[in-house]
Amino acid sequence: MIALLAALEGEMAGLRRQMALAPEGIAGLDDSACTGLYRGRPVILAWTGMGRQRALAGAEAVLAHGPVSVVVSIGFSGALEESLAVGDLVLASGLIGVTDPHSREIQPTLYPSDPDRLRAAAQALGATPLHVVQGPTVTAPGLIATPDCKRDLGRRTGAVAVDMESYWVAAVAAERGLPFLALRVISDAQREALPPIGQILDENGAPSMRPLVTHLLRSPGSLIALAKMARNAARARRALTAGVACAVTAL
Repeated sequence: MIALLAALEGEMAGLRRQMALAPEGIAGLDDSACTGLYRGRPVILAWTGMGRQRALAGAEAVLAHGPVSVVVSIGFSGALEESLAVGDLVLASGLIGVTDPHSREIQPTLYPSDPDRLRAAAQALGATPLHVVQGPTVTAPGLIATPDCKRDLGRRTGAVAVDMESYWVAAVAAERGLPFLALRVISDAQREALPPIGQILDENGAPSMRPLVTHLLRSPGSLIALAKMARNAARARRALTAGVACAVTAL
């Protein structure tokens, strides 16, 4: 079975519909998974919530649920290179972890993507109109929101994109001796600043209305930035849905 793990339901809603997957109960995930066959391949799709602890717990729960042949981390990422645009797909060649995005402390283990799965996914995606790049990605403990912070993190780590979960999903897969792959999509470009969504969204990525209203009252101009973020997310979701569906057929 191919295990696809995302942080947020919104990242993979289109994929769940395209693959026609059905809800599946998994202990520890609270109705956050679905399963089925996609083009003859058994798939389990789960969303864990944001950050290290939820990614670790979610990956453990999914892998304890049943036999898995390959683990794939999917979802949104921020670009660390100016050449990457919203909707570009990133196949991670290796996974780097940082404990503090503002220090030079890097997790001692680098998790490489499984070379056979990486090659197969790259070949399948290369036959599509999707724009795909390969390179190392970095997992940070929080959102990297400003162009300067993104640029600095990219320079320090050599990574092309940043997320908050892939490194920890890779760690669980490595502990169990399972092949791993990360396929992410750029949802914010390197030159774009993010609004303070960490204050607005809960761990499941749902907007908390009270903080959202408070933020808009204090900074009404940020409504434009939030609207742009929503448009970027929709574009990224479409590319991710197409890319993951394509890659799954090759794994």
